[in-house]
Amino acid sequence: MLTMTRYHLAYYTRSYRYVAPLIAYVGFLLFIYTISPNPVMESYAFSSVWLFVVSAWIVWGFADLEPEVQQSVTALHAGSAVAYHLSKMLLMSAVGMLLASFAVLYPALAGKLERWPAPEEWLAAACVHTAMFLLGMGIALWFTDRGFGRTAASLPALIGVLVVSLASAKAVAPLPESMAIVRWLLPPAGILSEVLNKLEQDKVWTTVGAILYAFAYAALLCGSYVVGAARKRF
Repeated sequence: MLTMTRYHLAYYTRSYRYVAPLIAYVGFLLFIYTISPNPVMESYAFSSVWLFVVSAWIVWGFADLEPEVQQSVTALHAGSAVAYHLSKMLLMSAVGMLLASFAVLYPALAGKLERWPAPEEWLAAACVHTAMFLLGMGIALWFTDRGFGRTAASLPALIGVLVVSLASAKAVAPLPESMAIVRWLLPPAGILSEVLNKLEQDKVWTTVGAILYAFAYAALLCGSYVVGAARKRF
């Protein structure tokens, strides 16, 4: 698995597809933090939303990077289609951890926040950023060739899902209260953003429950994608 991950990393870095999203992600955060000091949790809520968007951008560009014929050869060397897709996700998850670490550590270490984050704030910010990347990855995978199939409508549809996920509160607002559960059926990116904004107000178990639900939702998206993609012939 690690050998396959190193192969995907080498292939990806030679493609230069990482340049645009990486510059957009780091550059925008550096620009936002040119003005300081900034509120702690509100800043982390913003950077988590930006990571959610950029993660979908990165994964959507990476998933179908290899030509179809080469994918079959690589999968053969991996031993199975499942191992092939898992190795890709392992690499993207490592990238996500690096981007999440930057978003959490940079503003505090560079003195861009109004105060030093408390331990529980560090933990909540790290968990939410990680969950946001995994959610973005899980959603983007379904709009690739091995997901629903890549067409002219794939990118607009992906953007639409990302927007609805972030604005889920407004999306379900017209519905009666008895149907409020519909919001939890959507990818919980908006809920995660609220977790950071309302960290001091919410109870601990409310925060923990929302984060665990987001991880479970992301795992379901990624796991079902691997199963479905592995069944499709190269």
